[in-house]
Amino acid sequence: MKPNELNDLPEKMYCGKISEKQLVECICRFVIHNYPVFGLQKYDEDFRQDVILMFIERSHRIIHNFNPAFGDFFTFLYCYMCTIINTLIKKRMLQTMKDKINIQECILELDQKEEEYHRIDFKNFELPKAPFAPPKIPVAELQQTFKDLALKHKDKKIIVLALKSSYYLTDEQIKRICNLSGIKKEYFYKLIQNCKESLDIKSGRREKAEERRNFAYYHHKRYKIMVENLAEETYPKSMELKKEKYTSMEEKHRRNWKRLNKAFEKGHIYLRPTNRTIACLMGICERQVNYYIKCAKKELEKDNSDEK
Repeated sequence: MKPNELNDLPEKMYCGKISEKQLVECICRFVIHNYPVFGLQKYDEDFRQDVILMFIERSHRIIHNFNPAFGDFFTFLYCYMCTIINTLIKKRMLQTMKDKINIQECILELDQKEEEYHRIDFKNFELPKAPFAPPKIPVAELQQTFKDLALKHKDKKIIVLALKSSYYLTDEQIKRICNLSGIKKEYFYKLIQNCKESLDIKSGRREKAEERRNFAYYHHKRYKIMVENLAEETYPKSMELKKEKYTSMEEKHRRNWKRLNKAFEKGHIYLRPTNRTIACLMGICERQVNYYIKCAKKELEKDNSDEK
Protein backbone atom coordinates (compact mmCIF):
# COMPACT_ATOMS: atom_id res chain seq x y z
CA MET A 1 0.00 0.00 0.00
CA LYS A 2 1.27 3.48 -0.97
CA PRO A 3 0.70 6.75 0.94
CA ASN A 4 -1.91 7.97 -1.58
CA GLU A 5 -3.87 4.72 -1.12
CA LEU A 6 -3.66 5.25 2.65
CA ASN A 7 -5.27 8.69 2.22
CA ASP A 8 -8.42 7.09 0.76
CA LEU A 9 -9.05 4.79 3.75
CA PRO A 10 -10.95 7.26 6.03
CA GLU A 11 -13.36 8.13 3.22
CA LYS A 12 -13.97 4.42 2.52
CA MET A 13 -14.75 3.91 6.21
CA TYR A 14 -17.18 6.85 6.29
CA CYS A 15 -18.90 5.45 3.16
CA GLY A 16 -19.24 2.03 4.78
CA LYS A 17 -16.99 0.20 2.32
CA ILE A 18 -14.68 -0.90 5.15
CA SER A 19 -15.13 -1.13 8.92
CA GLU A 20 -13.07 0.70 11.54
CA LYS A 21 -11.37 -2.59 12.42
CA GLN A 22 -10.34 -3.12 8.79
CA LEU A 23 -9.00 0.45 8.65
CA VAL A 24 -6.84 -0.18 11.74
CA GLU A 25 -5.56 -3.46 10.24
CA CYS A 26 -4.60 -1.68 6.99
CA ILE A 27 -2.72 1.03 8.89
CA CYS A 28 -0.86 -1.58 10.98
CA ARG A 29 0.17 -3.49 7.84
CA PHE A 30 1.36 -0.24 6.25
CA VAL A 31 3.48 0.64 9.30
CA ILE A 32 4.94 -2.89 9.53
CA HIS A 33 5.92 -2.92 5.84
CA ASN A 34 7.23 0.66 5.88
CA TYR A 35 9.22 0.97 9.13
CA PRO A 36 11.84 3.33 7.58
CA VAL A 37 9.13 5.88 6.72
CA PHE A 38 8.61 6.48 10.46
CA GLY A 39 12.28 6.07 11.42
CA LEU A 40 11.63 2.75 13.16
CA GLN A 41 14.45 0.90 11.39
CA LYS A 42 16.78 2.21 14.15
CA TYR A 43 14.92 0.32 16.90
CA ASP A 44 14.60 -3.35 17.83
CA GLU A 45 11.58 -5.54 17.18
CA ASP A 46 10.27 -5.19 20.76
CA PHE A 47 10.12 -1.41 20.43
CA ARG A 48 8.33 -1.65 17.08
CA GLN A 49 5.75 -3.99 18.55
CA ASP A 50 5.19 -1.57 21.44
CA VAL A 51 4.54 1.20 18.88
CA ILE A 52 1.98 -0.94 17.05
CA LEU A 53 0.27 -1.94 20.33
CA MET A 54 0.03 1.65 21.53
CA PHE A 55 -1.39 2.68 18.18
CA ILE A 56 -4.04 -0.07 18.38
CA GLU A 57 -4.97 1.04 21.93
CA ARG A 58 -5.46 4.63 20.75
CA SER A 59 -6.74 3.88 17.23
CA HIS A 60 -10.36 4.88 17.90
CA ARG A 61 -9.34 8.31 19.18
CA ILE A 62 -6.80 8.80 16.36
CA ILE A 63 -9.22 7.97 13.54
CA HIS A 64 -12.06 10.12 14.84
CA ASN A 65 -9.75 13.10 15.45
CA PHE A 66 -8.74 13.22 11.79
CA ASN A 67 -10.06 16.28 9.95
CA PRO A 68 -9.56 16.30 6.12
CA ALA A 69 -9.73 20.11 6.11
CA PHE A 70 -6.29 20.34 7.77
CA GLY A 71 -4.38 17.92 5.53
CA ASP A 72 -4.26 14.41 4.17
CA PHE A 73 -4.53 11.29 6.33
CA PHE A 74 -0.94 10.13 5.74
CA THR A 75 0.50 13.38 7.20
CA PHE A 76 -1.86 13.12 10.17
CA LEU A 77 -0.87 9.48 10.76
CA TYR A 78 2.84 10.28 10.42
CA CYS A 79 2.66 13.00 13.09
CA TYR A 80 0.70 10.77 15.48
CA MET A 81 3.11 7.85 15.02
CA CYS A 82 6.01 10.19 15.80
CA THR A 83 4.19 11.23 19.01
CA ILE A 84 3.77 7.58 20.02
CA ILE A 85 7.47 6.87 19.30
CA ASN A 86 8.60 9.86 21.42
CA THR A 87 6.30 8.78 24.28
CA LEU A 88 7.78 5.28 24.30
CA ILE A 89 11.34 6.64 24.13
CA LYS A 90 10.66 8.81 27.22
CA LYS A 91 9.23 5.81 29.07
CA ARG A 92 12.33 3.77 28.25
CA MET A 93 14.62 6.59 29.38
CA LEU A 94 12.77 6.90 32.70
CA GLN A 95 12.91 3.15 33.25
CA THR A 96 16.63 3.10 32.43
CA MET A 97 17.22 5.93 34.90
CA LYS A 98 15.25 4.11 37.61
CA ASP A 99 17.26 0.94 37.04
CA LYS A 100 20.52 2.89 37.16
CA ILE A 101 19.55 4.59 40.43
CA ASN A 102 18.51 1.25 41.96
CA ILE A 103 21.81 -0.38 40.96
CA GLN A 104 23.83 2.54 42.34
CA GLU A 105 21.94 2.45 45.62
CA CYS A 106 22.34 -1.31 45.96
CA ILE A 107 26.10 -1.06 45.41
CA LEU A 108 26.39 1.86 47.85
CA GLU A 109 24.36 0.09 50.51
CA LEU A 110 26.39 -3.08 50.11
CA ASP A 111 29.66 -1.15 50.47
CA GLN A 112 28.44 0.66 53.59
CA LYS A 113 27.07 -2.43 55.34
CA GLU A 114 29.44 -5.16 54.21
CA GLU A 115 30.77 -5.75 57.74
CA GLU A 116 27.26 -5.89 59.21
CA TYR A 117 26.20 -8.48 56.64
CA HIS A 118 28.90 -10.86 57.91
CA ARG A 119 27.58 -10.57 61.46
CA ILE A 120 23.91 -11.29 60.73
CA ASP A 121 22.35 -14.03 62.86
CA PHE A 122 19.89 -15.52 60.39
CA LYS A 123 18.02 -17.34 63.18
CA ASN A 124 16.71 -13.97 64.33
CA PHE A 125 16.74 -12.30 60.93
CA GLU A 126 12.97 -11.79 60.83
CA LEU A 127 11.14 -12.45 64.07
CA PRO A 128 7.37 -12.94 63.69
CA LYS A 129 5.24 -10.13 65.09
CA ALA A 130 2.31 -10.66 67.40
CA PRO A 131 -0.90 -11.71 65.60
CA PHE A 132 -3.27 -8.89 64.82
CA ALA A 133 -6.51 -10.69 65.75
CA PRO A 134 -6.30 -12.87 68.92
CA PRO A 135 -9.46 -14.12 70.73
CA LYS A 136 -11.80 -11.35 71.88
CA ILE A 137 -11.79 -10.50 75.61
CA PRO A 138 -13.88 -7.62 77.06
CA VAL A 139 -11.94 -4.53 78.20
CA ALA A 140 -13.61 -4.69 81.64
CA GLU A 141 -12.22 -8.21 82.12
CA LEU A 142 -8.74 -6.97 81.21
CA GLN A 143 -8.96 -4.17 83.75
CA GLN A 144 -10.09 -6.61 86.43
CA THR A 145 -7.16 -8.88 85.57
CA PHE A 146 -4.71 -6.06 86.35
CA LYS A 147 -6.43 -5.39 89.66
CA ASP A 148 -6.29 -9.09 90.59
CA LEU A 149 -2.60 -9.33 89.69
CA ALA A 150 -1.74 -6.42 92.02
CA LEU A 151 1.33 -5.57 89.94
CA LYS A 152 4.26 -3.77 91.53
CA HIS A 153 5.54 -0.40 90.30
CA LYS A 154 8.29 -2.05 88.24
CA ASP A 155 5.91 -4.51 86.56
CA LYS A 156 3.40 -1.78 85.68
CA LYS A 157 6.20 0.23 84.15
CA ILE A 158 7.20 -2.76 81.97
CA ILE A 159 3.58 -3.24 80.82
CA VAL A 160 3.15 0.46 79.97
CA LEU A 161 6.38 0.57 77.94
CA ALA A 162 5.47 -2.69 76.19
CA LEU A 163 2.03 -1.40 75.19
CA LYS A 164 3.59 1.85 73.97
CA SER A 165 5.71 -0.30 71.61
CA SER A 166 2.93 -2.82 70.94
CA TYR A 167 3.03 -2.40 67.15
CA TYR A 168 6.66 -3.59 67.03
CA LEU A 169 6.59 -6.41 69.63
CA THR A 170 7.57 -9.95 68.63
CA ASP A 171 6.29 -13.24 70.06
CA GLU A 172 9.56 -13.80 71.92
CA GLN A 173 9.36 -10.38 73.59
CA ILE A 174 5.70 -10.94 74.56
CA LYS A 175 6.63 -14.26 76.17
CA ARG A 176 9.35 -12.62 78.27
CA ILE A 177 7.04 -9.76 79.34
CA CYS A 178 4.35 -12.24 80.41
CA ASN A 179 6.90 -14.24 82.42
CA LEU A 180 8.15 -11.10 84.17
CA SER A 181 4.73 -9.65 85.03
CA GLY A 182 2.73 -12.85 85.54
CA ILE A 183 -0.01 -11.78 83.13
CA LYS A 184 -1.56 -14.49 80.93
CA LYS A 185 -0.45 -14.46 77.31
CA GLU A 186 -4.01 -14.37 75.88
CA TYR A 187 -4.81 -11.28 77.97
CA PHE A 188 -1.65 -9.54 76.86
CA TYR A 189 -2.40 -10.36 73.21
CA LYS A 190 -5.79 -8.72 73.67
CA LEU A 191 -4.12 -5.56 74.98
CA ILE A 192 -1.91 -5.50 71.88
CA GLN A 193 -4.95 -6.05 69.67
CA ASN A 194 -6.75 -3.03 71.16
CA CYS A 195 -3.63 -0.88 70.82
CA LYS A 196 -3.20 -1.84 67.16
CA GLU A 197 -6.84 -1.11 66.39
CA SER A 198 -6.30 2.42 67.71
CA LEU A 199 -3.39 2.88 65.26
CA ASP A 200 -5.28 2.34 61.99
CA ILE A 201 -5.36 6.05 61.09
CA LYS A 202 -1.73 6.59 62.13
CA SER A 203 -0.69 3.57 60.08
CA GLY A 204 -2.24 5.11 56.96
CA ARG A 205 -0.42 8.40 57.64
CA ARG A 206 2.88 6.60 58.04
CA GLU A 207 2.45 4.76 54.73
CA LYS A 208 1.73 8.07 52.97
CA ALA A 209 4.80 9.64 54.61
CA GLU A 210 6.94 6.72 53.39
CA GLU A 211 5.56 7.17 49.87
CA ARG A 212 6.37 10.91 49.95
CA ARG A 213 9.89 10.19 51.23
CA ASN A 214 10.52 7.57 48.50
CA PHE A 215 9.10 9.91 45.85
CA ALA A 216 11.39 12.75 47.00
CA TYR A 217 14.43 10.46 47.12
CA TYR A 218 13.86 9.10 43.60
CA HIS A 219 13.47 12.57 42.06
CA HIS A 220 16.43 13.92 44.03
CA LYS A 221 18.63 11.19 42.48
CA ARG A 222 16.99 11.63 39.06
CA TYR A 223 17.65 15.37 38.82
CA LYS A 224 21.13 14.93 40.26
CA ILE A 225 22.02 12.55 37.42
CA MET A 226 20.53 14.96 34.87
CA VAL A 227 22.61 17.85 36.23
CA GLU A 228 25.77 15.69 36.19
CA ASN A 229 25.10 14.67 32.59
CA LEU A 230 24.76 18.32 31.56
CA ALA A 231 27.98 19.20 33.39
CA GLU A 232 29.91 16.48 31.54
CA GLU A 233 28.77 17.59 28.08
CA THR A 234 29.28 20.79 26.12
CA TYR A 235 26.00 22.52 25.48
CA PRO A 236 24.86 25.97 24.24
CA LYS A 237 24.03 28.81 26.61
CA SER A 238 20.34 28.21 26.00
CA MET A 239 20.68 25.03 28.07
CA GLU A 240 21.89 27.00 31.10
CA LEU A 241 18.30 27.73 32.14
CA LYS A 242 17.48 24.03 31.96
CA LYS A 243 20.49 23.22 34.15
CA GLU A 244 19.38 25.81 36.73
CA LYS A 245 15.88 24.32 36.70
CA TYR A 246 17.23 20.78 37.24
CA THR A 247 19.48 22.03 40.05
CA SER A 248 16.56 23.80 41.74
CA MET A 249 14.35 20.70 41.49
CA GLU A 250 17.15 18.47 42.84
CA GLU A 251 17.62 20.76 45.87
CA LYS A 252 13.86 20.88 46.51
CA HIS A 253 13.44 17.09 46.50
CA ARG A 254 16.63 16.64 48.57
CA ARG A 255 15.26 18.98 51.26
CA ASN A 256 11.96 17.09 51.36
CA TRP A 257 13.74 13.74 51.55
CA LYS A 258 16.00 14.88 54.43
CA ARG A 259 13.08 16.50 56.29
CA LEU A 260 11.02 13.30 56.17
CA ASN A 261 14.04 11.19 57.13
CA LYS A 262 14.56 13.36 60.22
CA ALA A 263 10.91 12.92 61.12
CA PHE A 264 11.36 9.14 60.98
CA GLU A 265 14.63 9.28 62.96
CA LYS A 266 13.10 11.42 65.74
CA GLY A 267 10.14 9.08 66.03
CA HIS A 268 7.50 11.59 64.91
CA ILE A 269 5.99 9.01 62.58
CA TYR A 270 6.36 5.95 64.82
CA LEU A 271 3.19 3.99 65.49
CA ARG A 272 2.47 4.36 69.22
CA PRO A 273 -0.89 4.22 71.00
CA THR A 274 -1.84 7.25 73.10
CA ASN A 275 -1.42 7.33 76.88
CA ARG A 276 -5.21 7.57 77.17
CA THR A 277 -5.67 4.26 75.27
CA ILE A 278 -3.17 2.49 77.55
CA ALA A 279 -4.74 3.98 80.69
CA CYS A 280 -8.20 2.81 79.62
CA LEU A 281 -6.97 -0.75 78.98
CA MET A 282 -5.10 -1.01 82.30
CA GLY A 283 -7.82 0.64 84.38
CA ILE A 284 -5.56 3.45 85.60
CA CYS A 285 -5.53 7.20 84.97
CA GLU A 286 -3.63 8.86 82.13
CA ARG A 287 -1.31 10.70 84.57
CA GLN A 288 -0.09 7.37 85.94
CA VAL A 289 0.83 6.19 82.43
CA ASN A 290 2.75 9.42 81.87
CA TYR A 291 4.45 8.96 85.26
CA TYR A 292 5.67 5.43 84.41
CA ILE A 293 7.07 6.64 81.07
CA LYS A 294 8.91 9.53 82.77
CA CYS A 295 10.37 7.14 85.35
CA ALA A 296 11.66 4.88 82.58
CA LYS A 297 13.25 7.85 80.79
CA LYS A 298 14.99 9.00 83.97
CA GLU A 299 16.34 5.50 84.63
CA LEU A 300 17.62 5.28 81.04
CA GLU A 301 19.33 8.70 81.31
CA LYS A 302 20.89 7.68 84.63
CA ASP A 303 22.22 4.41 83.18
CA ASN A 304 23.70 6.28 80.20
CA SER A 305 25.42 8.83 82.47
CA ASP A 306 26.84 6.04 84.67
CA GLU A 307 28.30 4.32 81.61
CA LYS A 308 30.04 7.54 80.58
